Amino acid sequence: MFHWQTQNSARPEHGRGLSYIQHQQTGKTILLFVREQGKDENGRTMGFVNYGEVKYQSHNGSQPMNITWKLTSPMPSEMWHEAGKLAVG
Repeated sequence: MFHWQTQNSARPEHGRGLSYIQHQQTGKTILLFVREQGKDENGRTMGFVNYGEVKYQSHNGSQPMNITWKLTSPMPSEMWHEAGKLAVG
């Protein structure tokens, strides 16, 4: 599972927010790209890692929306160590 917060303008009843909720019914594929942090230890912008396809699970709130996605494949192993630290705090 992956928790994500939308842009401030997204609302569940129309527009982009609704398209996230209905992505499977409309035939859209959502791919999740994540980066651990914005910059590396040398100040260079970090790249994104493709976590693969996700599917909508639930949401709450509006402007912004909080969406929970389910990964269809396991998280890339090279990201698991850092993500585990984030989950624990």
